[in-house]
Amino acid sequence: MKEAKMLIVTTVPETLKTILSLQPRFLNRNFSVHLASSAEGAEETLSAKEGVPFHVVPMKRGISPLSDLLSIFNMCRLLFKLKPSVVHSYTPKAGLVSMIAAFICGVPVRIHTFTGLIFPTQTGLKKILLVNIDRIICMLATRIVPEGEGVRRDLLSFGVTRKNMSVIGYGNIAGVDLGFFQPGIEAISSKAELLKKSLGIADEDFVFCYIGRLNRDKGLRELGQAFLELPDFVHLIVVGELDAEAPVDSATLTLFKEHQRIHALGFKPDIRDALEACDALVLPSYREGFPNVVLQAGAMSKPAVVTDINGSNEIIEPGLNGWVAKPRDVSSLQIAMSQAVNTPKTELLKMGAFARSRIAERYDQAVHWGRMNAFYLQELNID
Repeated sequence: MKEAKMLIVTTVPETLKTILSLQPRFLNRNFSVHLASSAEGAEETLSAKEGVPFHVVPMKRGISPLSDLLSIFNMCRLLFKLKPSVVHSYTPKAGLVSMIAAFICGVPVRIHTFTGLIFPTQTGLKKILLVNIDRIICMLATRIVPEGEGVRRDLLSFGVTRKNMSVIGYGNIAGVDLGFFQPGIEAISSKAELLKKSLGIADEDFVFCYIGRLNRDKGLRELGQAFLELPDFVHLIVVGELDAEAPVDSATLTLFKEHQRIHALGFKPDIRDALEACDALVLPSYREGFPNVVLQAGAMSKPAVVTDINGSNEIIEPGLNGWVAKPRDVSSLQIAMSQAVNTPKTELLKMGAFARSRIAERYDQAVHWGRMNAFYLQELNID
């Protein structure tokens, strides 16, 4: 079976370093796995970590026709060299580049996974362009994998494709490492206590935690405004760096930096102490594919306040493991956050326990990897 060669492609190596971490190493047991992404200098660390070859194919995010043509040319060169049986792309630009190149080179199995769709929140010519790029990807792929049921519905309802699509498992592209993300790890609990103490958060205070890029589509403007309406014993921990391509507005950034009960920590390579320190996660996004941070919070036995969007509403069941608000609606978000704040501690613990059990039941990383292995065997018609 090792003779079946597979190339996994992402636009930037961060996707491989974080979300898809160690999945290629697992798949390499049964397939000959290769990785491709942009960014010089990443090949040695990724190759060592995953135990598979890494190939640099420069790709630019955003709309860049000349750069894209060069990326397609370089991807074709790589495919002619490797002659893989499968090319599997994640993220939009990797999908466009690798599906065109794989079609040109006659790769028999061409798979693209759609995570968060960008075009539903866009308007005008940009929306038309993005929809048509996704149509090209779908036309050239032999198999389209939507990350969740919401993504599948959007691809159909916007007329992006009519091809048969099915979600792998319950959705998400990676699953959760339940051993890494689990409550009660002594060292993490100690770090969480130190974090709260350093931020002036008392044991009786209620703590929300936002984790993610400071991006305008993450609903951070609404989060800041809703937070101002909450009682004085509520704190908000913000973990994440500013998104250079689509930064949050300056007024919200100022609020996060200056408010005494909002604690902007910047990027953290390990988010577990922040999750352990909070009572509930909050993710008020306008769009998602299938948010990993909600899964990770659930694995840490934390309920979540989310918006009624793809992915988030597939994970959170109101009253059982969290609360759901309308996207782009300050009042609805404030109500959902208030419901969390007013939930008795004993009930919060029950919701957290349910969250953990649901993640273990549906999103265990080891089980997901097994599903991916079976998926590739099926696509290659290998018994």
